[in-house]
Amino acid sequence: MAIRSGVAIASLAVAGLMALPACGPPSSTAASSTTPRTAWGHPDLQGVWRYEGAIPLERPEQFAGRASLTEKEVAERRQLEQEQAAKRLAGQEGAAVGRRSVAESPIRGNEYNSFWQDHGRPRQVSSRTSLIVDPSDGRLPFTADARKAEARASARYGVGPYESYLDPDTGERCLTDGVTGMMWQGPNGGHNRIVQSPGYVTILHEEYRDRRVIPVDGRPHKNIRQWFGDAVGRWEGDTLVVDTTNFIDRTNYEWANIWTRPSESLHLVERFKRIDANTMEYTITVEDPTTFTRPWTAVIPISKLSGDTQIYEYACHEGNYAMPNLLRGGRTDAARAASSR
Repeated sequence: MAIRSGVAIASLAVAGLMALPACGPPSSTAASSTTPRTAWGHPDLQGVWRYEGAIPLERPEQFAGRASLTEKEVAERRQLEQEQAAKRLAGQEGAAVGRRSVAESPIRGNEYNSFWQDHGRPRQVSSRTSLIVDPSDGRLPFTADARKAEARASARYGVGPYESYLDPDTGERCLTDGVTGMMWQGPNGGHNRIVQSPGYVTILHEEYRDRRVIPVDGRPHKNIRQWFGDAVGRWEGDTLVVDTTNFIDRTNYEWANIWTRPSESLHLVERFKRIDANTMEYTITVEDPTTFTRPWTAVIPISKLSGDTQIYEYACHEGNYAMPNLLRGGRTDAARAASSR
């Protein structure tokens, strides 16, 4: 099975030790003379980056109508993270380390124990209650059909049925979890290495070895549909703006999270801006009338890792044993169910 992203809509761990920089709507400050530069003069975004915060994508129901936590609540969450970090090191799992218990959620959120997760530094705490800043309620604006698809995907996640190679979701098939969540996936392969050259910015995502080669030389979009769309970039001051269209329609595939699936009407606008030496403000606006009733925007603080950080091979289906074994198990389950009737 693929190592999952761990960024389920409402299941990011509520934990952290350090306060994140205040992160609201995308900043509009002018180009700064202190921003690191490449040899050819562009802002230098190079390095390995990862989202290490505890802010969930959607605002949890208990914080409805609240964009921020109180200082007391932030302090309590820092303390909680300290406790959970110690429990992870001690080998505890499930609810003890901020995930749902196996009894409550035997698969989603518990696909892999802490041994397989690279938490690295302790999770960072922020006063924000959601990464989504628009709509103001901090929730994904699903269409009615997409909400039904999300419920279906959640119900069959990890349990099938598995009658065809098309039945596992795209992550289980080691294809991709989609561009939408690529820059800020969690402790399971969530690293992104950014490399720049004159005219291009390249992003290598650790999970599935996803790659995006983005021209920043002013060229127009190509009329070629691809899994990751056709991305073109431009610089607005110190901000890299990446506009991506021409996605291939994969709404007929199974997805772990419906909000990451591409359709022909998907349009992404991403903004990358360094706000200090070790933090990037990543803003993504998602527009897709196939899945959402209106565009939505999330602002994500992403941390730069140390200069010696490596991205290693992601052996998702090593030896390709998983798929035939999964289908063999599905047929065995089906035979047992038929014999019990």
